[in-house]
Amino acid sequence: MTALRVIDQIVIPAVVLFLLVGSLAATVLGVALLLRSAAALRFIARMNRWVSTRRALKPLEIPRTVETLTAAHTRPWLGALVVIGAAAALYLLLNRTDMAGTRSLSALELKRWLTVTLPLLTMKWFLVAGSVFAIVAGVMIVAFPRAWRALEERMNRWYSTRQLLPAGSDDMRMPLEALVEAHPRAAGAIIAFASLIVALAMAGLLALR
Repeated sequence: MTALRVIDQIVIPAVVLFLLVGSLAATVLGVALLLRSAAALRFIARMNRWVSTRRALKPLEIPRTVETLTAAHTRPWLGALVVIGAAAALYLLLNRTDMAGTRSLSALELKRWLTVTLPLLTMKWFLVAGSVFAIVAGVMIVAFPRAWRALEERMNRWYSTRQLLPAGSDDMRMPLEALVEAHPRAAGAIIAFASLIVALAMAGLLALR
């Protein structure tokens, strides 16, 4: 089974079914707004509970000082051990692991490649990159200790998301709900009509398949 057949037989029907279910749910909501506006607005108010990310992430925003290892405890022999271990791991990863991708178009082998081989390949090259970085770090610890300490201090710098995000980014904004609240019947009619068209179109696509 080729990738195009997988998309045609699995991905597209799943997306169409998802759109069908969502449009039917929106149609029901529109009809509820049209016929029972008060109950529908109470339901929307319960579902639209605001959760502030600033409050939820507040414990993560507390600055913490990370003591640098190299400043007090690192010795050249430790850097040498890091280089030797990372070089051995890099050699084993590049020369002792063979996870070639399949060239077959069968559905079974394609599924096996996606679920087994691809994750293993991703893990392999992630470990390769980590080993290369460890070699560079070990060489810096042995030969360039000042440069390593400066790099470590820079990497351990504290960054607060509250400082990176603009002011007011966590404020609650729901202009659509205000319009729905002001004109529930008109909004319900528009939502029900538009959603019904989408539902009919998605049902037609599924029927034609």
